[in-house]
Amino acid sequence: MKGRLRPLDYLVWAQSVPGEARWDLTASGVPDACGPGSLHHRTADGEATPGPGWPLGVELSLSELTRRDQRPELVAAFLEVIGERYGVDPQCVVPTLGASQAITQVLFTLARPGDHVIVERPTFEPLHGVPEMLGLNVSRLERKIEERWEPLADRLARLLTPKTRAVILSSLHNPSGVALTTSTLMAIGEMAARVGAVVLVDEVYLDFAFDASGETYPWRPACVAIENGVSWSSVTKAFGFAALRAGWVVARDRETAQAFRSASHYFHVDPPLASLALATEVMRHASELAAMAETAIAPSRAVIDRWIDGESRVAWVPPSAGQTGLVRLPDLTADLEFARHLRDRYGTQVVPGTMFEAPGAVRVSFNLPPAELEQALATVSAALDDFEARRAVS
Repeated sequence: MKGRLRPLDYLVWAQSVPGEARWDLTASGVPDACGPGSLHHRTADGEATPGPGWPLGVELSLSELTRRDQRPELVAAFLEVIGERYGVDPQCVVPTLGASQAITQVLFTLARPGDHVIVERPTFEPLHGVPEMLGLNVSRLERKIEERWEPLADRLARLLTPKTRAVILSSLHNPSGVALTTSTLMAIGEMAARVGAVVLVDEVYLDFAFDASGETYPWRPACVAIENGVSWSSVTKAFGFAALRAGWVVARDRETAQAFRSASHYFHVDPPLASLALATEVMRHASELAAMAETAIAPSRAVIDRWIDGESRVAWVPPSAGQTGLVRLPDLTADLEFARHLRDRYGTQVVPGTMFEAPGAVRVSFNLPPAELEQALATVSAALDDFEARRAVS
């Protein structure tokens, strides 16, 4: 029987792309941290030094992780570590099956068919695909490279209606890697509050530069920055534990969090306790793991910054943090065709911007070791030469 659920094009593409590219510039998160040695620090020249190791210095037994009578203690420990990270009451935290389920669970709670939501564009496809699947009316808030990907509040004002239930954004913005500053978030929150809407922010990449206090960076999680903010994240992108499928939603108050918690009964009765216990230990080392990621990424970020400066045919808004950015190609370049040519001829894989509603661009991950990244970016320049020569002939 043919299903009626529309596939998410980006995720279908991501799962179907062969994995043997010589230079893979598609990774959205740090490498999986469960492999031997992968939790070691790396110096600027790539030399490994001892890190915390796995299981992060904690003895975890299978028998303990699979006992349902341990549920209260395991859930409480997870809520406490996430609540402490955000500086909120632990009861404002709701476990989810990764950030992917958080999107559905939050919207399932807040809106019903016919209600209105506003979703940024360009964006990660599920952020608009899920509300469309739930029967919501979706308007799009444009984020433009000419405006440094800022979601302007005055543009939002023209989209809000009395039926608007939520404004949906990402920070770090996926695909550009640009953070929502606290001042921008406050302006959007104030605008949304006028019609009783909440501001939902996918923050899975914000963990690369997380600062609940706002003292280190000019951005904060939505759930602590504004009264009507809701945040979600997971142990996947900045920490390298995608296989755990452990995520969370953080609301501003207990009542909202309880509504999100009740919605989980429609998806699963209990969170997977073993994953929750492991994720608790990961998040107890969140600062250390994020610092390791930053140390590993910094030399390669310098490589791509130099390449962007020297490659006059491309441009980007520098990502605020993390390991991915959106590179704009020369005018009239078809990104899907460019990505295929780059892979077929040079063995380098990038994500076509079309997969993120950003045609004419490619999303590039720069988390390779510096020497390898230099070679990979050289192939991108070579592919640009090919397209330039093709235009000259035509």
